[in-house]
Amino acid sequence: MKTMFAKMLAVMLAAGLMTSSAWAGGRENLSNFFTQVDTMQAAFSQQVLDDKGALRQSSSGNVFLSRLGKFRWEYAAPDKHEIVADGKNVWVYDVELDQVTVKPMDKALSSAPVAMLLQKQPVEKQFDVQDMEADNSTLEWFRLTPKKQDSDFTTMDLGVSNNGIEEMILGDKFGQQTYIKFQGMRTNVNLDSKLFSFTPPKGVDVVGKPS
Repeated sequence: MKTMFAKMLAVMLAAGLMTSSAWAGGRENLSNFFTQVDTMQAAFSQQVLDDKGALRQSSSGNVFLSRLGKFRWEYAAPDKHEIVADGKNVWVYDVELDQVTVKPMDKALSSAPVAMLLQKQPVEKQFDVQDMEADNSTLEWFRLTPKKQDSDFTTMDLGVSNNGIEEMILGDKFGQQTYIKFQGMRTNVNLDSKLFSFTPPKGVDVVGKPS
């Protein structure tokens, strides 16, 4: 009996150590993304579900980020539009409607999910962080809750690997969830500064005023 108990205890301790070690590695990868990454680019696919779990929107495209305060979020399908933050303003260009909307950044931080990743500082300064139970994937998951409620998004679940953040699930105050998967993410690469500037095309309607 003692031998069997000792074996069971050893297995339990080993499992606990493995979970602790894995969590520590995931937390380090999460921390590194927020403190060590200056630029990022990736392809993405995105789905938006309503508060009843029904699919409302499915899209894909490319994202570019430059800290501090700049990003470009390009939707290529099904409808083409762009969201560009130049450090002062956020520009939303709907190609199909031939319309541009512009707002100062402090009033438009929820225009794109990537806006929640803009600040280069320890993750704990911006969010309350909880580790989540492991699923069947190879990712480690963390739930981030913004300390400042200045965004439409109330929670951000991040699936993290050694390559960085691979998946995001954002919950908003309307009960919707936005699922985002990144493909081919590259960090700390040289990005053309022109990616983060925007000039409205001639002839489009411009709604709002830049700061």
